[in-house]
Amino acid sequence: MLRFQVLGSLRVLAGQKVIPVNAPKQRALLALLLSRSNQVVSADRLIDELWGEEPPVSARQTLQSLVSRLRCSLAEPGALVGRSAGYELRLTDPAAFDMRIFDDAVTSVRAGTGEDLAERVERALGLWRGPAFGDVPATPAISAEVARLEEARLQLRELRADLRLAAGAYEEVVTGHRALLAEQPLRERLWEQLMLALYRGGRRSEALKAYAQISGLLDTEIGVGPGAGLRRLHAHILTGDVPGQEGDPEPEAVREPVPEAVRGPAPEAVREPVAVLPGQLPPDPVCFVGRQERLAAAHEALRLSGSRDRAAMVVVSGMAGIGKTAFALRLAHSLRHGFPDGQLFVDLHAAGAEPLEPEEVLLRFLRSVGVSGQDIPAGAEERAAMYRSVLAGRRMLVVLDNAAAEPQVEPLLPGGHACAVLVTSRRRLSGLVGAHHVELGLLTEEESVELLTSAVELERTTETWRAVRRLAALCGHHPLSLRICATRLSAKPHWTAATLADRLADERNRLAELEYRSTDVRASFNLSYQALPPGTRRLFRLLGLLRVSDFAAWLAAPLLDVPVREAEEHVELLVENQLLQVAGRDRMGALRYRFHDLIHLYSRELAASQIAPGERAAALSRVLGAWLALADQAHEAAYGANFLLNHGEFPRWPLEPAYRDRLLADPWAWWGAERGNLVAVITQAADEGFHEACWDLAVTGTTLFGTYGHLDDWQLTHEAALTATTDGGNRRGAAIVLSHLGALRIYQRRYEDALSCLSEAMAELTELGDGRAQALCRIGMGIAERGRGDLPTTLRHFRAACDLISGTGDHLAEAHVLLQTGQTQLMLGATAQAAKVLRWALEIAGRVGSGPVEGYVHYWLGMAQLHACDHAAATWSLSASAGLLAPTGDVRAEVSALQGLARGHLMVGERDKARHALRRAAARAREIPHSGRAARTLAEIAAQLSAHGDHGHAAEVARWAVDRRRVVGDGAPEADLPARHAGDSDGHSHRWALPGLAPAPAGADRPQGLPT
Repeated sequence: MLRFQVLGSLRVLAGQKVIPVNAPKQRALLALLLSRSNQVVSADRLIDELWGEEPPVSARQTLQSLVSRLRCSLAEPGALVGRSAGYELRLTDPAAFDMRIFDDAVTSVRAGTGEDLAERVERALGLWRGPAFGDVPATPAISAEVARLEEARLQLRELRADLRLAAGAYEEVVTGHRALLAEQPLRERLWEQLMLALYRGGRRSEALKAYAQISGLLDTEIGVGPGAGLRRLHAHILTGDVPGQEGDPEPEAVREPVPEAVRGPAPEAVREPVAVLPGQLPPDPVCFVGRQERLAAAHEALRLSGSRDRAAMVVVSGMAGIGKTAFALRLAHSLRHGFPDGQLFVDLHAAGAEPLEPEEVLLRFLRSVGVSGQDIPAGAEERAAMYRSVLAGRRMLVVLDNAAAEPQVEPLLPGGHACAVLVTSRRRLSGLVGAHHVELGLLTEEESVELLTSAVELERTTETWRAVRRLAALCGHHPLSLRICATRLSAKPHWTAATLADRLADERNRLAELEYRSTDVRASFNLSYQALPPGTRRLFRLLGLLRVSDFAAWLAAPLLDVPVREAEEHVELLVENQLLQVAGRDRMGALRYRFHDLIHLYSRELAASQIAPGERAAALSRVLGAWLALADQAHEAAYGANFLLNHGEFPRWPLEPAYRDRLLADPWAWWGAERGNLVAVITQAADEGFHEACWDLAVTGTTLFGTYGHLDDWQLTHEAALTATTDGGNRRGAAIVLSHLGALRIYQRRYEDALSCLSEAMAELTELGDGRAQALCRIGMGIAERGRGDLPTTLRHFRAACDLISGTGDHLAEAHVLLQTGQTQLMLGATAQAAKVLRWALEIAGRVGSGPVEGYVHYWLGMAQLHACDHAAATWSLSASAGLLAPTGDVRAEVSALQGLARGHLMVGERDKARHALRRAAARAREIPHSGRAARTLAEIAAQLSAHGDHGHAAEVARWAVDRRRVVGDGAPEADLPARHAGDSDGHSHRWALPGLAPAPAGADRPQGLPT
C-alpha cells in the first residue's frame, strides 16, 4: 500500500521504498490531488492551478499526459481515477497520508484535556519533517493549504509551550521560542509565553527587555502597539503579581528596581481595566446590495434597546452563503455609535466541526471587557453570571455569528436592558424569546446584477449585460456564488462574463466552478449537510435522485421506506437547516417544498457518489409505486371507479389510508398540484428503464391531461412511454400507450392519424388477447369515425366494443358507451332514441356514483331535450350538468353546460335567469386554460349578453376576451382545440377518446337503439 507525506518535502513510499516523483509539475499535480483526496478535482481547476491565468493552448492535453505519467509512477490500480468531471486520488486508509493523520490529531487535541494531552501534541508535531509541501511549486490552492497547516502546527507549538509552562519547564520554552520567534517575529502569543517563561525562570529583566523588543518591532513594522494580553502581562511583571502555579517561589529579581529603559512605559489601560472598550467588529462589507427594508426593520428593533426590560435581540437566519454575516456586519456598523461601551463579536463556528462552547466564549468576552484572567471563574454558570454583572449598566452591542442552536446562545445574552444582541444562524432559533427574526432570501435579478457589477469592472455593452444576467440566473441569485464569480472575473481579466457563464452552464461542473481558493459553495453546503442526523442526510441524498421541481412531504416516505409522519420529520429538519425551502401551499393547503438550484446540484452529486445502484433502483421503484397507487386512487376518487383505463403489474407502494384519504379529499386539486411532477416522474421512469411503471402512469395521467387541456404533456409523456415500452419489449404496454396517442389525435382533430394509431394498437392487442383493451380501442375508433362524419361506422365500432367488454362488470364503461351512442344518435336526428339511451346511461352512472360521468350525460341529455323542445327538462339537466362538472376542473365543459342552460331559459322567456347563467359562464370561461379558446368563448358570451340587453356585463366580458387574445396560447395550438359549445358535434371528445365500455347489469333490458 502506498503512503504519502507532505509535512516536509513531498514523498511517496511503497513500504520503505521511495517512489520518485521528480518533475515539478507532476509534484504539483500530485499535491493538488492529495489536498483534495477522495474528491473529484475538475480538469479546469487543475489547469488554473498549474498554469495560472494564461494556460497554454495545449494545457488540457499536457494535463492528461501528466496524469498518465503519475498513474504509471504510482503503479497502484484504482489509486488515481478519471471521472467525467475531472480526476480523483482515492485514499482508503487515513493512516496512509500524514496530513490526514495530523488533521485528525489536531481535532483530537482540540477536543479537550486529558492526561495524555502532552503526548498527543508531541506525536502530532513529530509528524513534521520540514515546511509543508516543501519542494512543491506554489499554486494558489497549495499555498492556502500550507498556510492552514502551518497555522495549525504553530497553534500546537503554542499549546506545547503552555503545557511546559504548567510543568515548570521554563528553559525548554525559552530555548524553543527563541528559534520560533525568528520565524514568527510578530506573533504576540509567542512573546507572551517567552516573557512568562523568562519571568518564572527568575529572569525578570530579560522578560521586560523582551517586551521592549516586541513593542519596537510592532511599532516599526506595522505601526501599532502591543495587544491587551502583552500589556497586562507587562504590567503584572512590573508589579510582581504575575499569576502562577500555587507554591511557585517568587524570583528574588522581582524585588529589584528596574530601570525605566528596560521597564518601558506604564500601560495606562491595565491600571484601569474596567475602561477597556472592545471594538471587535470585522470590517463593514464593501459590496453590499439590497436588503434595505429588512435592514431598516432590524435597525429599529435594536435601536430600541434600553426601552424594555431585556436586551433587544435580532436573529438573522438563512441558507448557507445567503449573506447573513454581511447583513449582520452592515447592521452592526450602522449602530455602533449608539453603543459607546463597545462591540463584542465572535464566530461560534456552528457550521464547522468544532462549534465554540459558551464557556470558551464567555472567557474571551470577559477578557475583552477588562476582567483579569485570574479573576475569571472556571465554571460556565459562574462565568455567565460575571458576564451579566459586568455588562449591567453598559450599553454594548454583542454580535454572535454563526450560532448552532438556542443553548449555545442563551448563556451569552447580557442581563442588562441597555445592551443589544445580533445573532446569525442557518436555523431560525425560534426559542430565543422576544427576538426580532429576519429571514434572508435570495437576491432579486437586479440586486444580483448590481452585486456582480459593483465588485468587478465589466464592459458596458448589451452583450455583457445579457451575460451578467445569465450568470446571475445560473448562480440562482445566491450571494456567495455571485461573489465567487466576481472574484474569479477579477482574477482573470481576460475572461468575460460570457466565458464564466458558459462554464457554469454545464450542471455537472457548476459547483466545481463556484470555488475560488478557500471560498467554496460546495463546502458551505457540506457543513449544513454534515450537521444533519444520519436519516435526514440519507433523505437529502435520495432526493437528489428525483427530477421533481417541488414536492409534498409524502414523497419522502417511499424514498426512505418509512411512514409519512416519520418522513415529514426529516423533511422539516432539512427546512430548519436551510437545505430545503418551503415553496408555499397547494390548492388543498398542503405544504410544498423545493431545493435551491445549487443545493439540488449538491444533492445530486451526493446521490451519484454515495448511493449504490441497488439502493438507487429500490428507492426509485418505491417512489414510482407510490405515484401509481396515488394516481389510481385519485382517478377512482374522481370517477367512482377505474374509468376507461387499463393498468399494468408494477408493484404499488401505498401510503397509510388515513393520510391518503386526506391527500385525495379533492382528487382534482391533487392532480393539478402534481401535474409537473407527474410529467417529470414519467419521463424519468422511461429514462431509468422502468417501462411498466412508465406506461401505467402515463395512461393514468390522461385523466389530468385531458381535463385541463395539457396536450404537450400528453404528447411528451406518451412518446416517452412508447419508446420505453418498445425498447423494453413490453408489447401490451406499447399497444395501450399507442391507443392513448390515438385518443390525443382525436382531441387534436387529426382523425386519420388517430385511426392509424388505434388500428395498429388494435392489431397488437388482438394478438395478445386483451379483450378490454381492444374494446377501448374500438370506442376510440368510433369517435374518430364520428369526427370524420361516418356515423354508421361509428355505431358499428360501439357495438363491437360492447361485445368485447360484455361480462366484465364494468358498469361505468357501459354508461360511457351509452353516452357515445346517444350523442351519435342525436347527431343522426334520432332525438327521442338518443334521450332514451342517455337516460339509461344516467341511471347506470348514478348507480356507480360517478359525478363526472353523470355531468357529461346530463349535458347531452339536456341537448336532446332542447332539440325536443322540452325546455323545462332541458334546464334541469343542464343545471345539474354544470353543478356536477364544476368540481372536476373541466372548465370548458362546465361553461358549455351554462351556455346551454342560458339557451333553455331563453326558450321559455326567463331572460333574467338566462343572463345570470351567461354571467356565471363568463366568470368560469376566464379560467379556460387555452387563451385562444377562452377568448372565443368570452367573445361569444359577450355577444349573447349584449343581444339580451345586458350591455354593461357584455362590455366587461368583451374586455376579458381582448385580454386573453393578447396572451400566447399555452398547450395545444389554438387551431387544434376542439370547439366546446352546445352545437359542436364533438364536444367533450377529450373525455370520450379515452377508451371504456361495459354491458348492462345482468338481467336488465338493454335500451333500444344501441349500435348494431
